[in-house]
Amino acid sequence: MYHPRLRGTHYEMGKHYASILYKNGFRFPKVSKEKLAFGKQSHVLLKDFYPELIEEMKGFAEGCHATYEEVSSFILSIGVFEPEAQCSIFAFYNGSEVIMGRNYDLILDMKKYTESSLVCPNDKYSYIGHSDVFLGKVDGMNEKGLAVAITLVQSENNEVGLNFYVAVRKILENASTTEEAIHILREFPSSICNNYLLADQSGNIAVVEKAPHNMFVRRPGKNEEFIICTNHFVSKEMIALQQNIDNDWSKSQDRYTYMEKQLRKNSQLNRESVQDILSNSKEHVCLNLKKYNLGTLYSVVYELNNLRIHRAEGQPNRCKYKEDKRLVEEIYKKRRGI
Repeated sequence: MYHPRLRGTHYEMGKHYASILYKNGFRFPKVSKEKLAFGKQSHVLLKDFYPELIEEMKGFAEGCHATYEEVSSFILSIGVFEPEAQCSIFAFYNGSEVIMGRNYDLILDMKKYTESSLVCPNDKYSYIGHSDVFLGKVDGMNEKGLAVAITLVQSENNEVGLNFYVAVRKILENASTTEEAIHILREFPSSICNNYLLADQSGNIAVVEKAPHNMFVRRPGKNEEFIICTNHFVSKEMIALQQNIDNDWSKSQDRYTYMEKQLRKNSQLNRESVQDILSNSKEHVCLNLKKYNLGTLYSVVYELNNLRIHRAEGQPNRCKYKEDKRLVEEIYKKRRGI
């Protein structure tokens, strides 16, 4: 797993990171005509939704000797033309703190591309974000204690638009609360179906079930202080938009049921117990599907109130969780004017 530290304007961050990758042998992959056409159509939407990311893509293109069209088309088409991640996420309030636990599951060959970045954009919130592609993010927590993580929902409701990599970036850089993040997602022109789990320091937790033309905000049930998402929609408003829910090859229903059971029976969970849930391979939360060459690439626990992050850079039933102090250290430097 790479651990880049990026600062400055979006253009500067993109160029700096690409230059490092290029120096170490990275060459931008060839992009198909189909993806180039999709990217060209999506560019207009990106310009309206988050133009800062266009500048970062231009910087990245310059740094790795590619074109902006190649970079933007490659990133914006992910999830549209091929299957994406199968993940497990939950968040809860235990009476004193808010914690989010997340496993990121994907084709095992993608492990070598995973990264955990400290991103400090000018005039935006600083954050730690994780991904398997250089510019987008699939989860993270920012300096305000706002955390977000996504899962894919399989559906044929795909169209020209923007993907989760873009939405998560805008949320982490601009939102300080769950409600602010929900507002961003209401304005987000999604190309595919995803769950977005959101949590903030106040204990406001929600899952946004998002499709190209539909969105539903799912809140904790009565007397519940937790929320969960795996790889299917739960609300009656959205379930008709997904497909192959009966062919649950990634154990999405099983993972959801197990996590729900654990959260219902113990309202005083802490970081260690979250790690135990995420490390459970018997119930498929720690995924290892050899038939599909798919498994958990990393696992992360976010403690929103003290901004602590613990991460296992591999399957958590085999790898130890280690603390990542970069965000806390960055905030300390900011406060001291360093």
